[in-house]
Amino acid sequence: MFDVSFDELLMLRPELREKYESFLSAVNRCDRLPAGVLSACRIRVRQIHGLEAGSQPKAGNEAEEVALTIAEKMPFQHHELLDEEVQQVKELFGDDGCVALLTAVAFFDATSRLELAFAGAP
Repeated sequence: MFDVSFDELLMLRPELREKYESFLSAVNRCDRLPAGVLSACRIRVRQIHGLEAGSQPKAGNEAEEVALTIAEKMPFQHHELLDEEVQQVKELFGDDGCVALLTAVAFFDATSRLELAFAGAP
């Protein structure tokens, strides 16, 4: 389909790349979400889409376990996210952290799909 990567395409549109990086930066600055939680979620979503090899991120605590449950379901089972799971996220990370996590994981899913589309994957 395309002979360039997602990052190469973003370089062609500096204003989009800037907005993309700004969004990622804003999510990573959320003081309610540990960087390790976001990193594990990003890796898991990329693995689900076949973009990253390796073993699944292991949850080291309840917060990571709950976040990885969200990451596991978001790409293809988002309709199976339970109210109780979202409530757990709110309890662990607060309302702001919950919004940041759900938004970030949905964004990781969307960018993974874009990367696959730009790479010409089926």
